[in-house]
Amino acid sequence: MPVTVLSFLLDGDVDIYTIIFAALAVFMCLRLLRVLGLRTGSERRPSGGGFLNRLSMIAIVLVAVFYVAREVQRHLANPDAVTPKTTISGPARVVDGDTVVVAGTRVRLKGVDAAELGTPRGENARRVMATLVSGTVTCRLTGEKTDGREVGYCTTADGSDINRAIIAQGAALACPRYDTSYAPFEQKAALAAQPRSSYCVKR
Repeated sequence: MPVTVLSFLLDGDVDIYTIIFAALAVFMCLRLLRVLGLRTGSERRPSGGGFLNRLSMIAIVLVAVFYVAREVQRHLANPDAVTPKTTISGPARVVDGDTVVVAGTRVRLKGVDAAELGTPRGENARRVMATLVSGTVTCRLTGEKTDGREVGYCTTADGSDINRAIIAQGAALACPRYDTSYAPFEQKAALAAQPRSSYCVKR
């Protein structure tokens, strides 16, 4: 019987908040009934107190089970509704040598170690990045976050990997602690001119 009722609730158009409210209302009524029973003038505990306690606990457990089942069903039916987008595309705006804004999302380029803005190397990295991201840029996000930015790998419309390109052009270093694949593209002049950031040193 409980399985049949649960199946009906899951398959129907019953609002989850309506069910929760109804269950809480029943629970409060049961508790109120017990309190009133204790205050009728009799010192004897109501004989139904234990039963009401058990009934209220069963109601709470059923609501919890129903809520979890409904959320699982919603996730399986439409995973995109609860899973963040992993790919974004659109015109890009350059923030610095390792950060771009695509479709309103700030993306930290994974595996790239660019100098900070305000330094000659950092300003040059920003200028070089601006030449790399003209047109539509597509970023594959990893799900990681740093300093309020998403982390990802970005490519141009012709398939050029801008994470690799800025390193290959000598405007930035690789960040092997988080991705070792770009280390072979580092330029000797860049290594001599720019110390690797401590957070990028492989441990």
